[in-house]
Amino acid sequence: MANVNIRLLQDIDSDYKLLEKWYQEEEIYSSFEQRKLNYKEIKEKYYPRTLKNAKVPVYMIEYNQKPVGIIQYKLLDEKDKELYKLKGNNIYEMDIFIGELNEHNKGIGSSAINKLSEFLYKEKNAKILVMCPLKNNTKAINCYKKCGFYIKDYFDIEDTIGVLQTYALMIK
Repeated sequence: MANVNIRLLQDIDSDYKLLEKWYQEEEIYSSFEQRKLNYKEIKEKYYPRTLKNAKVPVYMIEYNQKPVGIIQYKLLDEKDKELYKLKGNNIYEMDIFIGELNEHNKGIGSSAINKLSEFLYKEKNAKILVMCPLKNNTKAINCYKKCGFYIKDYFDIEDTIGVLQTYALMIK
């Protein structure tokens, strides 16, 4: 999809306000953060991710030059590898959401995933890519399958608000 680009999230008010808007949508926060975040919480969470050499770089997804969501990645540490029962180096986890609900089901998410995957393989020498949607998030699972991921396993872990949830471990 030629109309999808990704750019680094910036430490600017307009990017934070978009994130705040998206985090008010139940369809977004119930699958991504499990709670609404206000502007202050957004800035506290995402400001470190705008810095050079951030541990979790975040990219704004743009469709027709308009921000519509975010995608991010992180290099798995030993604790994550143990949880996911994966061995090896250069294993990256990606996470995404399209915050503009009227832009869902247009192939934007799969295009952004493919762009970031290509970057991770080429620039970061990724060996394995991981995505971990909630087990019941069929929309995300279908999108990730479209991008070449498959379900390897399921695991239970507490979400960000302490509720035990079942996630699908998807790898590529």
